Amino acid sequence: MATLAFHQQPPRQTPTPPPQAPSLSLDTSDLKNGTIPNKHLPYCSPGPAPYTQNAPATPPASPPTPQPEIRTSWVLHPPDTHPKVSASPPVFVIQPSTLVAAMRQSASQELPEPRYVFPWLHGLHPENQIQLAFFTARKRTLRNVPRCFRGITIVKAGGNLTRSKITGALAPEEILSSDASHGDAFLEVDPREGFSVRNFQIQATKMAMVSDIIVYRDNDVSEKELHKTAKRISRAQDTWRVNSSSGEQELPKFHVFILSCPFQRFEKENPEVVAIDSKGQSRGELLDFCTYQDGRRKQTLTI
Repeated sequence: MATLAFHQQPPRQTPTPPPQAPSLSLDTSDLKNGTIPNKHLPYCSPGPAPYTQNAPATPPASPPTPQPEIRTSWVLHPPDTHPKVSASPPVFVIQPSTLVAAMRQSASQELPEPRYVFPWLHGLHPENQIQLAFFTARKRTLRNVPRCFRGITIVKAGGNLTRSKITGALAPEEILSSDASHGDAFLEVDPREGFSVRNFQIQATKMAMVSDIIVYRDNDVSEKELHKTAKRISRAQDTWRVNSSSGEQELPKFHVFILSCPFQRFEKENPEVVAIDSKGQSRGELLDFCTYQDGRRKQTLTI
């Protein structure tokens, strides 16, 4: 007789469900008692956000940093310490030693910060909208003439720079306009159209505008031509200062000087600042930035 055996399976244990988080409710009656329905939700004041009707959409721009004051102690400034050879327009005369001292002082002075001279040195013609939009779209003050710098520019009357050249000297036509209809004036070198961030070719003329200018001659140029060139430059300075000044800025006043002796005497006493002697031979003792160093740099940058 067969026997049937039944194995009773142990009862399954049902896992305890996790406690249910209290459901969120849109009822705000509990807020009256200071309670928060869910502790993970921060309580914010229902008050309105502050609003000012005339508040600007963007914060105001920072005020422009004023340029440092131009140096007042200078070999050539004030000019009243030197004899005046013409009252109108004003022209002064200096000795060779004064010219050399001014060259050394100019070469050793601290250069101004780039933000004070650029983009003015790049050339900002008022009709060149592309150039203006790129450099001064956000700050009109960048168009201002730098007032923190006083340099020197040396000009040889007659303009022949193949001989009797003091280091760094320019010809009159490199800075003066030949258009007699506008009187004596500096060249208008700012590009009227196109776009360029270099414009090396205009910077000698631009720097002459913010410099004291010394005019000299050699034996091939008369004393009369020397004084005529100096007076033209002096009148050009006055014209430029009037046209460039504005209500926002007062430009420094620069002056014109003539060298008291011809180049032949000057080169004997100061050969260290002569680029090309009276025979047309290069001295080679001092690099002439305008004819050599600057030309080499322009060639390198344009390769």
